[in-house]
Amino acid sequence: MIIAGILFLLGILIGLSYGYPAIIVASAALTAFFFPLWLIRGELGVFSVFVWVGFLFALQSGFLLGSYLATPEDGD
Repeated sequence: MIIAGILFLLGILIGLSYGYPAIIVASAALTAFFFPLWLIRGELGVFSVFVWVGFLFALQSGFLLGSYLATPEDGD
């Protein structure tokens, strides 16, 4: 749960600062980090896939919120 919160905050920072290529790279890096880690530790299973999906949702929902907050208003 703590990792998902950190990923959400990281997604907000990416959304405020960068565009969609950065979130694609961050999602790929997250996948490239966790799958080999779970494979080496012998923890790769169906539950790990659900955790991975949750991590991706946290990262990308933070990105959407950050992008929304970075969008200028109509009056600006």
